[in-house]
Amino acid sequence: MAEKKQTEERAESSKTKNTLDIYGYTDYRCFLRDFYESRKSSQRGYSYRSFSKTAGFSSPNFLKLVIDGKRNISQETIEKFIKALGLQNKRAEYFRVLVNMNQSKSDNEKEIFFYQLRSMTPKAKRRELNLESLQYLSNWLYPVIREMISLGEFREDPHWIARRVTADISPNDVESAMRFLIKEKFIEKDRDSGKWTAKEDMVLSSDEVRSLAIRNYHRQMIERAKETLEGLDLKEREFGAVTFVMPESLIDELKNKLKTFRSELHAWSVQACEDQPSDVVIQVNFQMFPHTKKL
Repeated sequence: MAEKKQTEERAESSKTKNTLDIYGYTDYRCFLRDFYESRKSSQRGYSYRSFSKTAGFSSPNFLKLVIDGKRNISQETIEKFIKALGLQNKRAEYFRVLVNMNQSKSDNEKEIFFYQLRSMTPKAKRRELNLESLQYLSNWLYPVIREMISLGEFREDPHWIARRVTADISPNDVESAMRFLIKEKFIEKDRDSGKWTAKEDMVLSSDEVRSLAIRNYHRQMIERAKETLEGLDLKEREFGAVTFVMPESLIDELKNKLKTFRSELHAWSVQACEDQPSDVVIQVNFQMFPHTKKL
């Protein structure tokens, strides 16, 4: 049985070794763009019309409209795309799931489709899916512990960490988070000094994964804010809000002001850490949204 599976995988691989491989892609429009550019550079006379003819589309530039985001791929046209792309078996199924993930309106569905893509992707290509970054931002405890290791009094003790966190978590939660952070190298321990250090930058190369991960992150932090509204004393937190009217044309300027203030706040915190040791992890959330819409 295992030999038959390996034979099928080798046969499928041999058919696609000279073409662009879809594994690792998280945006089907990017794949279509790369496919077209690759085919056009290697096959003389290849055009959008050529693709449409192979797929059976009446519109000669349908592929370009999809690549540019002006048209979506319906369930009825997915198979036509698969035919024109020359995808077979697992790669064809990968494309179906990829289209459904990109065009889904629900984050829960997107995440389900994403994990399907991961299960279908060969191990050598899985790193390109940025699954670790998605997991990191999908659990509020991960970034909190990542920052906690910079505390001067930090102790590598799940019970100590659990007691220091304001939320109701268990030492098992901490151990699970630490295993993930260490395994994926979000934090590392210096062999000589024994001190923990945090990975400086987290790269999210895929727009699809980035947007999903960031929305999950904000959703979790909003929930944490709701918990602290009742769970923390007034002197330990600061909640404020302002409601006002303004021209819609100034929304971008307002967003830039918030971004500038956020950058200034971060720079101030870095400078403050140089003058005195840090002993608390702080979360500052910004929420700006319109209460009204045009009719």
